[in-house]
Amino acid sequence: MDILQQFMAYAGDFERTLVDDDWTRLARYFAPDAVYEVKASSFGCKLEGRQAIFAGMKKSLDGFDRKFSGRDIEVTSGPEIHGDELQMDWKVTYKKEGLVPFVLRGRSTARYRDAEIVRLTDAYDPSVEAEFAAWTNASGIDLDGSYT
Repeated sequence: MDILQQFMAYAGDFERTLVDDDWTRLARYFAPDAVYEVKASSFGCKLEGRQAIFAGMKKSLDGFDRKFSGRDIEVTSGPEIHGDELQMDWKVTYKKEGLVPFVLRGRSTARYRDAEIVRLTDAYDPSVEAEFAAWTNASGIDLDGSYT
């Protein structure tokens, strides 16, 4: 399986984990010493090791994604593959009844070693922070997408 197939399998299992909170299914995709870096001015962080990565992801899902009734993911550029690295730009449209959808944009980069992710980086578009502040002020919903 090439890294695009591996990443798409991971993405599919991540969406299942969003629904049922079974983090054990994701362990096979990450090296034990994997690093997950989030690049965002207000909630950026670096998590090291599977358990820290999964705990951080769960915290973010609980404080943000799971507060919406649904989300649609769209790849907007790529994927581009260079050796052991995959990059793609994306947008996620979050929906909640009675509210204008919120759109989050960013870029994911995954580096592989021996068929496992050793480094995953999600970099959020800088304009998202102001858009998020405006959306939360207008909606009155308290969200926390931080990982730590």
